[in-house]
Amino acid sequence: MESGALIELHAHILPQMDDGSESVEMSLAMLQALAGMGVGTVCATSHYYARENSITMYLARRAAALNALHSAIPAGSSLPRILPAAEAAYFRGMEEHHPERLCIENTRTLMLEMPFSEWTDQQTEAVTVLALDLHFNVVLVHPERFCFSSNNRRRLKELASLPIALQVNADTLLHWRSRKQGLELLELTSTPLLGSDCHNTTSRPPNLKGGREMVLRKLGEKFLDRMDENARMLTVPHLVTE
Repeated sequence: MESGALIELHAHILPQMDDGSESVEMSLAMLQALAGMGVGTVCATSHYYARENSITMYLARRAAALNALHSAIPAGSSLPRILPAAEAAYFRGMEEHHPERLCIENTRTLMLEMPFSEWTDQQTEAVTVLALDLHFNVVLVHPERFCFSSNNRRRLKELASLPIALQVNADTLLHWRSRKQGLELLELTSTPLLGSDCHNTTSRPPNLKGGREMVLRKLGEKFLDRMDENARMLTVPHLVTE
């Protein structure tokens, strides 16, 4: 893919929104690092937790953070464009609370973080409703973090058989202990995706390039191209449906 055409689907790049970027200056440094990796579009997936904010309050905070960052970007800059989005933590009844407001801007793509616990029938059924009945493009983020039990692995495999995407973190592929599982998850789904889940410039910096190189090495160029096309399709505005 040509330089500047890559899409970073998962980045905590908005200043002071969550446990990601601490300042506008850090956000700019993260954007610069992503630009150096050939990224032209970044989805700003700040955490959304229903227990902390209403969706309306969250969107207002996100708009203010995005405005502060945009105001600091020099005119004519070659930094990536920023798409407002969210890493929406699952909450009971979310399918009834207009989750389209948490999707990547102007799409039906919902970046969903499942609970860090044993998943229940009710939770996986809700995800099924989001995907099949409400026609969201559900992306389960970093599924590798939830494979700590046979129950969750079974349920994840069932969900992966649906039209649901799995977004593995690049960092998972860069460590030998987790690489095998990350690659298996990418191959498990019909819609594999990669994201850096970057939070800062030190302990969790943008690392999309390294993850992509590992996919190329282990799964091949066609697989990498397929992931890029999946990311493109999930971020283009024409995916909005009535």
